[in-house]
Amino acid sequence: MDLSIIIVSWNTKDLLRDCLKSVYRETVKYSFEVIVIDNNSPDKSAEMVRAEFKETILIANNDNKGFARANNQGLKVAKGKNILLLNPDTVVLNGAIDKMMDFLLDNNTEVPGIITCKLLNGDGSLQKSVNSFFTLSRSLFENRLFEKILEKVSRSDTKVMSLWDHSDLREIEWAFGAIMLISEQAFKKVGLLDEQFYIYAEEMDYYMRVKQAGFKSYFLPDAEIIHFGKSSSRQRRAAMFIQNYKSFYVFLKKHYKPHVYYVYRLRTYIYMLIWIIVYGLKVLIKTILRKQNSEEREQFKVYVLTFVWHFKPDSFIRI
Repeated sequence: MDLSIIIVSWNTKDLLRDCLKSVYRETVKYSFEVIVIDNNSPDKSAEMVRAEFKETILIANNDNKGFARANNQGLKVAKGKNILLLNPDTVVLNGAIDKMMDFLLDNNTEVPGIITCKLLNGDGSLQKSVNSFFTLSRSLFENRLFEKILEKVSRSDTKVMSLWDHSDLREIEWAFGAIMLISEQAFKKVGLLDEQFYIYAEEMDYYMRVKQAGFKSYFLPDAEIIHFGKSSSRQRRAAMFIQNYKSFYVFLKKHYKPHVYYVYRLRTYIYMLIWIIVYGLKVLIKTILRKQNSEEREQFKVYVLTFVWHFKPDSFIRI
């Protein structure tokens, strides 16, 4: 079998249905299996898969095991030579998986480690997904406070991947994990996802490990999928925002010198305070003007809870 497609789902039944339909419709050149791991979705996602996609292998968990651990459940039973990790909130377009497999198998000079493709928003606009690995100096400026300034110096050939227009085939450092085609050779050498990452940053960690193993990763612009983005995590906004920091701190402690983690935490304290002030003022002004401010209140709450969490013992990550 050429490929195992692994999809981890939590509470995204309708999106998952559309995703599976697109996979079976658009993937025709290669033999493949689809493995869905459902993390105890309350919306009966597992029942939908059983009833409507009988050819799909379903692993229905009794609790939410997180993204990395659930993917590993699928990886352990996968029979395909190559592995595709796919988010449930995606729709495969115009044979995208076939195109990625073509590039993987037709590459005569070297075996790629990971291949990703172009992500589109639901309205068809580009969703920028490729990034450079973290550096402490760049992290001080890669923030919404500075993004408008950075956008003005953006060029298609820029080395700042988050500003690149995603228009050409390119070797990359890492990309969002909405879709990751992992070659047989890379998977044999690198192995399973690191389960220290409950959710978030596990793809960045895997790209780093693939690079450390001597493989290159590529972005393929001719293959496209729609990615609706964080559909399940949006349902638990504050908790997932904090989880994002937890996972990123694991990544920093795992791959960087010790001081980097502490300097970045200090940077986060400062930025959190700034955003608390910004959104606090927005809430105050809109309240005085008697305007709708539910979004500002929610964002203010998220930043406050995240700031407070940083002073709790469980925020100090140990690996």
